[in-house]
Amino acid sequence: MPSYSTSMKLCATCQHWGGARTVNPTRAFVTTAAANTRGECLGGGHNHAQTPATGTCAKHVESPVLR
Repeated sequence: MPSYSTSMKLCATCQHWGGARTVNPTRAFVTTAAANTRGECLGGGHNHAQTPATGTCAKHVESPVLR
């Protein structure tokens, strides 16, 4: 299960990403089931596309659950 720092601007840390993720109790890391986990972009730069957790775009917005 890969973990990503919440300071990284990845789909897994974006409020627009609809994929499955778990936030650790300190909100410092986001974990996904696998490196190739995909989720739908819900209004970001890849709107309605299935994007990987490690994807990036110019419309990244930190997810409110990470604050």
